[in-house]
Amino acid sequence: PLSSSALRLSRALSAPRVLYTREQRLSTMSKAAKDALAAQLDALMGKERDVAPEQRTGRTMHFTDERLDRYWLCGLSPYILFRNTRSDLGAWDKITDDDAKEDWDKLSQEEKDDYGYEYDLFRYLEQLVGDLDKNIKRQKDKLENDRVNKTISLSKETQAQVDALAAQIKELQTKAQELGEEGNVDESMSVMKEVEELQAKKTGLENPQFPGKEKVMEVCEVCCNFMANTDSDVRKAEHLAGKQHGGWQKIRDKLIELKARNDGKGPLPAKSKRPPSATGNGRERERSKDRDRSKERHRDRDGGRDRDRDRE
Repeated sequence: PLSSSALRLSRALSAPRVLYTREQRLSTMSKAAKDALAAQLDALMGKERDVAPEQRTGRTMHFTDERLDRYWLCGLSPYILFRNTRSDLGAWDKITDDDAKEDWDKLSQEEKDDYGYEYDLFRYLEQLVGDLDKNIKRQKDKLENDRVNKTISLSKETQAQVDALAAQIKELQTKAQELGEEGNVDESMSVMKEVEELQAKKTGLENPQFPGKEKVMEVCEVCCNFMANTDSDVRKAEHLAGKQHGGWQKIRDKLIELKARNDGKGPLPAKSKRPPSATGNGRERERSKDRDRSKERHRDRDGGRDRDRDRE
């Protein structure tokens, strides 16, 4: 007779195989998943991957194309940076194009400012870092509260010593009470002195004077990951080299770079979204002032003529 595992394997092999077509597999996917898959295929094989070779135009994508990842265009896309990490921002249907990036990089800074792409990236990075910093503060406050309430995480060896001392203290306290009831005051006092010494030793183990000997948790100021002071050098190096930490460090560096623009105000919004005072350059503002002064001189001359007529 076949064993239960062999019987299950036999049934699995004899069962008819169901083969799904490409269309059937795609029909079970969500729109976001389809868009993300299409974006990855476009990046690998080009936008005309489904077009017959003789019908392909070979036209390049302009950097204003709505399908393009404009965060990536400006040097950093959080969606690409955190893909398949704990900070994954979800499905992203935008694509990348090296030719469009090359054209974008050729623009002057003033021309880039007119589109407002870097302004959009700046605001998005501000939001991401702001939310993360709030989470870091919450986690640090929680750890500080645990420390104040003396909930330090002890090692297994130290905890075993604390438990043994607690049992010994309880036993001696019972003995001291019995000696006191029997009238052996001196012996009872001697036992209580021993209890006090053990209690001090227990307190020292529970609240180490040098926390470095015990496991103390810390929050990474860059990515909000938890680290322990007992972690090995290899573990710390892996954390610093990890995609999560490295990604948040790049985001923070990019945010500092963008914020340094325009005397610390950051990139300008798109030209169409700026107030009139922010759209013109220095020469335009000077021309506007000249026009205003010219209008005032004309008004003064006209006023003078009116006064002359009145005298006549």
